[in-house]
Amino acid sequence: MASLAALQALHDTVGAALNDIKRVYDSKGLDYPSLDVPFYQHNADPSELSDSDAKRAAAEKIALEDPTVTKAANLIVAATGQLASSVHHPFFAFIEGVHAGHITAALGVLEASHVPEILRDAGPNGLHINDIARKVEEIRLGKDALSDPDVQHVDPIKLSHVLRALATHHWLREVKQDVYANNRLTAILDTGKPLEQIGAAPEKKYDETNGVAAFVGMCASEFHRSVTYLNEWLLPSRENARAKKRATPFNLAYQTDELFYEYLERPENALRLVQVGRAMSGAKATEGGVSIADPKVFEWKTLPQGSVVVDVGGGIGSVAVQLAEPHPNLHVVVQDRAQTIELAPKIWGAAHKELFNSGRVSFLAQDFFAPQPAALQVAGVGTVAHPAAYLVTRVLHNWPDAECIRILSRLRAAAGPDTKLVLHEIILPLACAEPKTSASAAETEVDAGGRALAPAGSPLLPNLGKAASASYLLDLTVRPARLFPARCSRADAHGR
Repeated sequence: MASLAALQALHDTVGAALNDIKRVYDSKGLDYPSLDVPFYQHNADPSELSDSDAKRAAAEKIALEDPTVTKAANLIVAATGQLASSVHHPFFAFIEGVHAGHITAALGVLEASHVPEILRDAGPNGLHINDIARKVEEIRLGKDALSDPDVQHVDPIKLSHVLRALATHHWLREVKQDVYANNRLTAILDTGKPLEQIGAAPEKKYDETNGVAAFVGMCASEFHRSVTYLNEWLLPSRENARAKKRATPFNLAYQTDELFYEYLERPENALRLVQVGRAMSGAKATEGGVSIADPKVFEWKTLPQGSVVVDVGGGIGSVAVQLAEPHPNLHVVVQDRAQTIELAPKIWGAAHKELFNSGRVSFLAQDFFAPQPAALQVAGVGTVAHPAAYLVTRVLHNWPDAECIRILSRLRAAAGPDTKLVLHEIILPLACAEPKTSASAAETEVDAGGRALAPAGSPLLPNLGKAASASYLLDLTVRPARLFPARCSRADAHGR
C-alpha cells in the first residue's frame, strides 16, 4: 500500500471507530469520559453519587466493558499511534524513545509526592506549584518541617518541571501557569486516602486500595532500576565474556544473587514486601473489562456448591477475592510463599472480612515446585482430596519452560479425574502476520484477551501496535526482575 494511501486508511479507521463509539454512547444518552475530568474509582458506589457523577460512572463502565467500545478504542489507539510514528520526524521520535524512562521516573515522583491526593482535594481549579510543594513537605516531613531552615525543602521550580513534563503527556492538567489539576489519568493514582492519614501513616497508604498507586511505585523503583541493566545482562563483551553472569538485570542492579522475592523478604525490606504485594493486585487492571470471574474465562457457576478452587501463586488473594465475591458456590484457597501468606490479612485489613471469616477465601503456604498436599482442610467444606479447579494467574510468564512443566506436573499429580486447570496469562502476538492455523486468533479477529486485532487489509500492525504495547512493556518489566535464574537454552528461547 502506498504511503499516502496507508495514512488515509489509518485516518479512515479512526473515523469509523469514533462513529462506533458515538453510536453506543448516543444509545445510552451519555457522553464519552472526558480526559480533563477526573473520575475517582473509590467514589464509585452508585448510592452515594450525584446524578452527574452517576452518569460519569456509567460512561466509564461502558468504556471498560462494552465490546464495541473497547474494540473501537483499540483501533483508534493503534491507528493514531501508527499515524504519529509515520509522520513524526525520525529524530524526534528517537528523542522521545530514548527519554521514555524520564516519564517513568516522573510518574514515580508524582505518586511518591502524593500529588494526586493533593490535587484531588484542590478540585478542578487546581493548585499553584508553591502550594503543592508545601503540601508535599507537610505530608512527607510533618508541619514542623515547614519552618525548619535545616530541612531539605521541595524546590517548587524543579517540581514544576516534572509536573509540566507529565502534563505535556496528558498525565495531569496545567490549568494556567504553574497551576495544576488532576485529570482522568491522574485520578487512577489517587488512593482515596485523606492527606492527614497518609502523613500520619504513609506505610498504610496502599492498604484497602486497588493497588494501582503501589504498582506505579514498584515499577518506578525496583523494576525501573533493573531494566536499565538490560544491556549489561543481555549483551556479551570482550571484557566480561568469561565473567560470572548474574541471573537477572535485577541482580546486577542490586548487586545480589537473591531472587526478587528473596530480596524483598529481608527484614529491612518488610515494608517494600507489603507494598509490592499490594502492587501485584493492581496488575489485574491489565485484564481490561474481562474479570477472572467472567463466564467467558470459565463457567464457574457450573461447579457444585462448596467447590474448592486453589489459586496457585495467588499472592495476597486479590484474584481469589475477585472470583469468590460473585460466586458463592466457591471456596478459594490461596497458595503462595509463607511470608506473603503471613502478610495478606494485614494488607487487607477490614476489607472483605466476610469472605475471610467464613473461609470462602483462605490462605496456605505452599511452594508450587513442591508436591501439593495430599488433602486440603477447608473451612466450611472439610477435607478435600482433590480441588474442583487449579487457577494459575500470571505465574507461568515468570518461569522458563522446564519450570512451567514442573509447576503444572505437581498440579496434575494432585488433581482428581474431574479437576479443571484454568490458566490466566497475557499472550503476546507477533508484530508481523501470525502463521495461519484453524484456531489462530488472526482468523477470528480477536486475540486471547478479547480485543480486536487488525482488520483484514488494514495497514495496522497485526498486533495493533500501540494499542497492545502495555502488554509488551509489562513483559519487559517482569523480565529484568524475574524470579528465576536465566536457564533457558537457545532452543527454549526460540521455542516460545
